[in-house]
Amino acid sequence: MDRRLYGTLVAAPVVAVGLYAYYLKYRTKNRLFFMLNVPIERAVAPGRWRLVGLLVRVRNFIYRNTIQDRLWNYIEARSEVGNADSVLAAFDDYCYNYEWTWAIGDKKAAILAKVVQEAKPKVTLELGTFLGYSAIIIAQNMPSDGKLITVEANPKSAEIAKKIISRAGFGDKVTVINAFSYDVIPNLHHDYDVETLDMVFLDHFKTGYVADLQRLEKGGFLHNGSVAFADNVDGEGSPGFSEYIRKSGHYECQFYEADVEYFAGVSDGMDRGIFKGADMFSGETLGL
Repeated sequence: MDRRLYGTLVAAPVVAVGLYAYYLKYRTKNRLFFMLNVPIERAVAPGRWRLVGLLVRVRNFIYRNTIQDRLWNYIEARSEVGNADSVLAAFDDYCYNYEWTWAIGDKKAAILAKVVQEAKPKVTLELGTFLGYSAIIIAQNMPSDGKLITVEANPKSAEIAKKIISRAGFGDKVTVINAFSYDVIPNLHHDYDVETLDMVFLDHFKTGYVADLQRLEKGGFLHNGSVAFADNVDGEGSPGFSEYIRKSGHYECQFYEADVEYFAGVSDGMDRGIFKGADMFSGETLGL
């Protein structure tokens, strides 16, 4: 079948849903409008994340704002300044009951928290901030003198993430950088005074996991014991990450089964690699 025809057939139902939602917005209460999103998203989500993304764009068009704006407005109205738990609770409430977002979610957050507690990282790099949920989890669980550098390519997401992280009380411990990961990594030492990383959390462009991990390896930013932890390594995520850390021989690995954030029963996974290969990369420089 012609690709354009196939794309039209796939997108048509989503567009129809969006137009109907546009009608509902002006004919019903917003609560009903948003509650209709939840069953619709759960129907199209498994194996169809591009359609979920299209639904988000439809809502952005309807409301003349962005998902980042809507989530921030909800959190600001329903959380306490300096109370990270209340910020996360508002975040979860919105995503479970109103609109799905690309955040790590409460179930995976428990896994991330455990990994951070075990690693006790003084210096952590997060690739893929989105709106700061996972950054808050890392900041809550890293040592009191730890610091987190989190990188987000989307300017709007980086802007709202700063607000959410500050509202949670971690504005002084978390540095949000609006840039692409491949531009930040080579300059970690010069621009951000990073010698080595105790932990890196990868949750950005799924096709970039392995390339960015290799940049960190070759740049000498990982020491023996550094933790590389990644989300979405199963399904439509980045299974290449799990294959790489196991076949490279540089990591001690552990896989964590998990569901896709806010979607019970839709399988996903997280993977941890504890770096053991610093000697193999000693003396290498990053020529990228």
